[in-house]
Amino acid sequence: MNEAPVKKTNAVYLLLTILVPIVFIAVMGFIGAAFFRDGGAGAVICLLCPSVAAVAWWILGPTAIWNQKKKKMMKDLDAQGFYRNQTFYGGNQTVVVDVQHGKVALLFFWNPFELFVLPAGRITKAWAEDGAGGAGFMRGTNRVGFLFLIDNVKVRVNTFTSNQRWKMDDPKILEAISKADMMVQILETAKQASGS
Repeated sequence: MNEAPVKKTNAVYLLLTILVPIVFIAVMGFIGAAFFRDGGAGAVICLLCPSVAAVAWWILGPTAIWNQKKKKMMKDLDAQGFYRNQTFYGGNQTVVVDVQHGKVALLFFWNPFELFVLPAGRITKAWAEDGAGGAGFMRGTNRVGFLFLIDNVKVRVNTFTSNQRWKMDDPKILEAISKADMMVQILETAKQASGS
């Protein structure tokens, strides 16, 4: 189990993910300007290819790393004897709960190289949030999830997100609220099993 506090973002990884492609574009642009002053195919290749590669990296690279690390997380947990009672894949984090042993495993999108396996007793608070807003017929939500504080770090895991407001009695919203409530109960049960 990790003794280190939970860290959702690895600043070095975040900066490298963003800045390395920018530096690559700048270097190739300099090479294009220095060696292909007349323009032509060489200049186009030096300017266009790095830009396309950078955009492809920003769209696909971090997601590919994230997906690979999620698979590795499950293998690592199984090797540690972690019993996966509940696994929830949020957009930017994965939460796995071992109720029997009172443990929680966390993996974050912007810190994919560090798997946190912690006693659930380190959770100080867990709650569901339906995101309801508005009044009357305008009452609705565009985000439902469960949240918990662990090591004074707030972790939000969405069970439903949308770019438009949905009515609170919509079946999708009701299902999302039910999932959020269930995860809060599972976290509380794991916390009790950890002895806290």
